[in-house]
Amino acid sequence: MKNTILKTLKSGSSVLTDFPANELLDSISEYLIHFVPQAEEGSPRAIVLCKNDEQAKLFHEQISKETKAIDLTVDLIFEKGNKLKQRNDLFDGTEIIVGTTKRVCELYFQNGFNIAKLKFFVVIDADEQMRTGLKGFLCRIGESLPKVKQLITATQTDEERLASYIEEFADNLILIESEEEA
Repeated sequence: MKNTILKTLKSGSSVLTDFPANELLDSISEYLIHFVPQAEEGSPRAIVLCKNDEQAKLFHEQISKETKAIDLTVDLIFEKGNKLKQRNDLFDGTEIIVGTTKRVCELYFQNGFNIAKLKFFVVIDADEQMRTGLKGFLCRIGESLPKVKQLITATQTDEERLASYIEEFADNLILIESEEEA
């Protein structure tokens, strides 16, 4: 599954998968390193949106550990964190933003960072985020995205709000189901 996702992303397509978020945790850094191979000053080149603070912290910890060797800056943006400090950290420059959908969107629309150089956009548990009222935030940021590779995970890939989001914001999307490599 992990190799299929990376091959599909490399081919120029974006991916929707029902691969569980906790299993994706082990391979997310590999995908990020492929699209953000070295440190550069300026705007973020990858954003990982999580459903809650706990998930954001978990992904941030894993990504930070795996990308430390190539000196990538990974900033954690989450609801219970200090918004001013998070905004200042983004102004200082970062390669990868990991955070909750709502807080990342809030900071983005407060001119907290520029996404012109973005190459990779990840939404973890998108169906659950849609069900909990975050579709508006996802759509608002989706409207601003440059042409980027997207990795969207969802346990229910046929969720109606998710299908609507994909139709509008995810070009050339390929569904990869976990049963394919079982």
